[in-house]
Amino acid sequence: MLNSTAHRTPMAALMALPIAYGLFLLMNTLIEVKEITLAEPATRILGMITPQLPETNDEIRKRPKPQMLDAATKPPPPPALSTTQADIHLPVPVIGGAAPGSLLPIRLNLPAISPVVVSSRGYQVIRPPMPVYPGKAATRGLSGSCSVAFAIDTRGKPFNVSAACTDPVFKSEAERSVLKAEFAPQLVDGQFVSVSGLEYPLEFKLAD
Repeated sequence: MLNSTAHRTPMAALMALPIAYGLFLLMNTLIEVKEITLAEPATRILGMITPQLPETNDEIRKRPKPQMLDAATKPPPPPALSTTQADIHLPVPVIGGAAPGSLLPIRLNLPAISPVVVSSRGYQVIRPPMPVYPGKAATRGLSGSCSVAFAIDTRGKPFNVSAACTDPVFKSEAERSVLKAEFAPQLVDGQFVSVSGLEYPLEFKLAD
């Protein structure tokens, strides 16, 4: 009969009910709320509060007045001169030699220099191209040469630069070095002119 769940649940509830009620009574006895009555606090009326002044040191404030002197002490008189200017005899310096009889101006015959005017001249290389050996060519052990065609404007700047090389690996470096070079422009009848059709040879060779 007690093996089924339907019969065990009511029996357990009936057995637990008196235990729960007993615990409720016990807790109600232990927990007892007592009313606390607060007493009114006594009130006090304070009188006037007088701040206490700091103590002063009268001895420090009172300083003696300076006394005036009747007369200052006179300085001592200057020392008396024991000798006069007439009593001092200094030796007269003697300088040897004689002054020149006459000072004659020196005339130099310098050649006449006249400015030279250059009306015409060709272009000049001020800073030649300085190529850097390409890293790819150095790794592969390649050597070669280039012929760089270019032109110079009226300011001496290279333009229209084109390089023909034995190996294409040298082409870009050859053109870059010629573009960075500096030239003096060509002068014709006192006027700067551009020059075209120029070639600059470059050789790339590894050191042995």
